[in-house]
Amino acid sequence: MKKPSILLLDDEESLIKWLSYALEKKGYSVFGTTEPETALTKIKEVKFDCIISDIRMPHIDGFEFLRRVRRFYPRLPVIFITAYGSMESAIDALRDRASDYILKPFSIDELVARIKANLSKPESRSSTIIGESKQIKQILSVVKRIAPTDTTVLILGESGTGKELIAREIHKCSNRAERNFVTISCAAVPETLLESELFGYKKGAFTGATQDKEGLFKAADKGTFFLDEIGDAPQSIQMKLLRLLEEQVIVPLGSTKPIKVDVRFIAATNKDLSYEVKKGRFREDLYYRINVIPIVLPPLRKRPEDIPLLAEFFLKNICAREELGEKKFSRSALLKLQNYHWPGNIRELKHIVERAAILTDSYYIKSEHLGLPVLKGRKLTEVEIQEIKSVLRECAGNISKAAKILGIDRKTLYNKIKRLHIEI
Repeated sequence: MKKPSILLLDDEESLIKWLSYALEKKGYSVFGTTEPETALTKIKEVKFDCIISDIRMPHIDGFEFLRRVRRFYPRLPVIFITAYGSMESAIDALRDRASDYILKPFSIDELVARIKANLSKPESRSSTIIGESKQIKQILSVVKRIAPTDTTVLILGESGTGKELIAREIHKCSNRAERNFVTISCAAVPETLLESELFGYKKGAFTGATQDKEGLFKAADKGTFFLDEIGDAPQSIQMKLLRLLEEQVIVPLGSTKPIKVDVRFIAATNKDLSYEVKKGRFREDLYYRINVIPIVLPPLRKRPEDIPLLAEFFLKNICAREELGEKKFSRSALLKLQNYHWPGNIRELKHIVERAAILTDSYYIKSEHLGLPVLKGRKLTEVEIQEIKSVLRECAGNISKAAKILGIDRKTLYNKIKRLHIEI
């Protein structure tokens, strides 16, 4: 198997040597240099899988280096490392189409985790939307139909159901796939900062605005803009969003001159926006403007048949990332995962799997390793019936063989089949 290739760029020779040594021990092929021009020449000769670059460098800084890289490779993962970790510099990095951002000092394991995460992003490979349930198949069918259009999409669902993943899939399948996918969450940025980050500002617009600054909507020009948690957008932002959607223009802070932008707008929220409209917290005209194509993501508890697929996907990735070797779930563990109600949805499942994988020494991860409540009641019976039916189908109705797979004796399985009225 070909080793993933990494280009390292930093003005500190000692850091280049340390990272090269450490990453090569982790199984990467590394080319390191302190000269941006050397790096730019090298990327014309070699197709790297990922670039790691410092931001603060003499002559050509990280932002200018990134802009030149993007002329050749619009979607190549580029991770910035820097000792300057303010919110503003992080957003600047993402605005300039960096893939990720890590603050010095960091461990090699942290960096490797970032590299693997970026190499596995939807832009870097095929769809990672896991599921065979009817709901997921219907959603993917809608995604396929709407992706080539520029229509506005509103993704609804509880926290942790994968709203950003769906937005990225729409972008990846669209005619804008080679352009920027820019995202920000209204809940993650203070109101005083959010407006200037979205729409940009002119020099002198406020104290500290020493030069003009491009907003994230401008950075997404010709691409896709994903606004997460739009239900938390303040009224002042909502009014500007409405104008953006109706006229495709933005007005930076401190300016009266509209700027034309061409963006595909996708929004998401875990709130009931119709209720927010009734309470006067969300503009009715904006609600109808963004609710053109609604996509409702089901909570994980409503798609139990997808839980084993997701759990095994996460387990495989975590074991590879942490070099844990191969691990598998026992059938009792999968049964327990299917029965749990998952208030944190897919995000919670991923964390549960990661914890179990790291803390379990054995090859099989069993139900007691998960740290979840004991299965009981009607839901257990329903899941148990599904599991027994599934195994019986695999074994062509052979009860002895099925009992062995399920980890129970033949008589116990026979009694369950009879008691639960399962047809063989």
